[in-house]
Amino acid sequence: MSSRWMAAFAALATLAFSPSLAAAADTDVQQQLQQMQNRMQQMEDKLQATTDQLDSANERVDEQSQLIEQSGLAETRGASNGLPGFLGQITVGGWVSSSYFWNINHPSSSNSDSYGEGYYYGSDGLQNTNAGINNKFYPLHPDANSFALDQVWFEVERPIDEENRGGFRLDTVYGKTGALLNGGGPNNRYTNRDDSSLYIAQGYVQYLAPVGDGITFKAGKFSTPIGYEVAGTIYNYQITRGNVWNLLEPIDHIGVTGGYTFGDTGFDVMGGVVNGFTPNDPDNNNSKSLIGHLGWASETFSVGVNGIYGNENTGNSQDARNVINGVVKFNPTDRLGLYVNGDYASQAGRGNAKAWGVATGGRLGITDRTGVSLRGEYVADNHNYLGFCSLPNSDFNYSSDDACENFSGPDGFQQNSVATDVKIFGVTATVDHLLTDQLMVRGEVRWDNVRHSGNTSNGEFFNGSLDFNESDLGLKSNQVTLGAEVVYNFNKFGGE
Repeated sequence: MSSRWMAAFAALATLAFSPSLAAAADTDVQQQLQQMQNRMQQMEDKLQATTDQLDSANERVDEQSQLIEQSGLAETRGASNGLPGFLGQITVGGWVSSSYFWNINHPSSSNSDSYGEGYYYGSDGLQNTNAGINNKFYPLHPDANSFALDQVWFEVERPIDEENRGGFRLDTVYGKTGALLNGGGPNNRYTNRDDSSLYIAQGYVQYLAPVGDGITFKAGKFSTPIGYEVAGTIYNYQITRGNVWNLLEPIDHIGVTGGYTFGDTGFDVMGGVVNGFTPNDPDNNNSKSLIGHLGWASETFSVGVNGIYGNENTGNSQDARNVINGVVKFNPTDRLGLYVNGDYASQAGRGNAKAWGVATGGRLGITDRTGVSLRGEYVADNHNYLGFCSLPNSDFNYSSDDACENFSGPDGFQQNSVATDVKIFGVTATVDHLLTDQLMVRGEVRWDNVRHSGNTSNGEFFNGSLDFNESDLGLKSNQVTLGAEVVYNFNKFGGE
């Protein structure tokens, strides 16, 4: 068949079958369009259902918001007001600590001998045996061979800044520290105590006044600006507080202060009026005491001068007592911190009584979780500012002295007791280790020595093992203790 005929045949075949092919193609397109319409309808149904659910949820939120506002749990003046906003601005911290101390002097626990051993060793076995016969040492760990729940400490604060100028601070401590601090400090603490006492360490209202860079006012009870160590255990390198902290420095006050920081210069200043050296409430006389602070700080170095001055006699506004304090801190690296803390104290009306002391030390981080710290101290007394009273022993000539009339004990010892100046030496070494980011254990060894000022003989002011010899009475001039502490911090040690 010629090619001409072949072409003609193909053309006829195409004309014959083209309507069928077109019809098939048209059917496929219609089916696809129908499927697309069905899918779009399904999507519209789902979208409508979602919209309905969202509207319902919004209605419930509006109803709940109205209930909160009507119940008084929220204010209508702004999202940051009311209880939800208030709680969102509160910071909370704290810790739990427990300790045990062993006294190498082996103080006796019996109180049945004829020389009144119960006087030396407390009325309850080993109570106050670390504190010595004058109850002057180890203010927060005075008991030997005894486990203690020291601190269950809570810190609650509403900080202040330019947007939130009003706030407060509340520190409460439960445990042995609470019992020992009640009454204003170690020198007038409770004699009988357990680990269930509560103490308000701080409780004040604060306000940032819009003057210059802002003046911070505090009114209530607050920690003293004087010194390096504090009552809260996690802020100290050692387990025990030192002799300078215990013998020369106040702990907290009740009154009003105002503080100002001079921009980015590093300088800051604070001044205030308080009831007295201790948190007397009511005040024990018509006079008030003045406290102050002047300091400068950089990222690694700081220096501060602090002080308190006021009349402290009960019932009259005389015989001013003052303490001038200087603190220098140096933190050259994240693992090394050093400090020097010194005090000069005096009180009129007591024969120009005065004392001074210096404590220096620091901590070195061996690893990120383990560190060692050391503290050395010296305190010198003149005209018995510290109020040490001695008892008969073999190396000191005693006579009656009115300053020790209230030095309670057996009558024979009262008549022979004598007020005396002292020199006190102390060295403390501590190792700390983090078991977790929030759990720390510490071990400590501490040595203290007391000497009579102006006398080459030692002063026997520490408890020892009584041998029923009246010329000895078991008293020691040196004391060595071993201590251990475990602390759980609600927040991470060393940061948030």
